[in-house]
Amino acid sequence: MSELNNLLSSYPLQELIVIICLIIGAVISSWKMYDFLHGKYEDTLQKREKENNWKDSISQTLNDLDSKIDNLGAQNQKIYNRQEQVDITLALVQERMQENSRSFLIDAHHKFCYQYKKIDDLNLQSIERRYLYYKTAGGDTFIDHLMEEIRSLPRVTVFTDDV
Repeated sequence: MSELNNLLSSYPLQELIVIICLIIGAVISSWKMYDFLHGKYEDTLQKREKENNWKDSISQTLNDLDSKIDNLGAQNQKIYNRQEQVDITLALVQERMQENSRSFLIDAHHKFCYQYKKIDDLNLQSIERRYLYYKTAGGDTFIDHLMEEIRSLPRVTVFTDDV
């Protein structure tokens, strides 16, 4: 307490008030400076946290997209494999249909050229249609010769089994 008495006696009251105001002003200024710097530091931390969160979300989105691309690639490969199977099956069906038409045309040729030696318009039309399917499917020229023989047969309006 003696220091306080010594201080009060060394300075006049006006100077003490000024010193106290200066000390209070310095404390307030220091507090405001601390508050300002603390706020800037918190803002910087929040910005860094937002940037890190943003980077993490972008990274997660890219990972999700990568996995989706991988899934789509696998699905695409499955579709491609299935398409190859369908193409092979279709080629086989087309080959079988062509062979079926070929057999039909040979049988019709033998039936009308060797057995009946004549043909009616309805059967000729049916054979011609089958011949077009055969040629469209890529049939060979052997059947062309048979068709010429069938077309050269005598035509009857009503077909009877009488020979």
